[in-house]
Amino acid sequence: MKRPVMFLLLGPSLVALAVWMVAVAIAGRIDDAFVALCTTASFLLTLPVSAITGLVDGYLAPAMPAPLRAPLTAAIGAALASGLFLILFTMMFSRPVPPEIMNGALCAGLFLLLPMGVCSLLSNDVDRQRRSIEPACA
Repeated sequence: MKRPVMFLLLGPSLVALAVWMVAVAIAGRIDDAFVALCTTASFLLTLPVSAITGLVDGYLAPAMPAPLRAPLTAAIGAALASGLFLILFTMMFSRPVPPEIMNGALCAGLFLLLPMGVCSLLSNDVDRQRRSIEPACA
């Protein structure tokens, strides 16, 4: 039950917090509407990526220990975010992606790298792994 809460609430909230801090550093407190728009858009765009990453993390949980699974989950989340960014750009403008937009897609992926790894570590179920290691006969 921890995995959906972590990936659907905490992950997008951490990304929105990071985007809010960057937007305030760039625009200052003068333009609050821009900061609110950036924060809301980042939360809503991160939600489907975080949901897919949570499903992948749940699939990998029985097979891999948490210290190995967290970086893999973080990389998958970053790749999904970059891919979503590029797909949305291509759908909107239907032309080849310029290098500036490619750099923006990589930055979008990097914003999701740390929150997805943190969500993977926090959703780790230690009790279930201990029970699976214990012998069946006592």
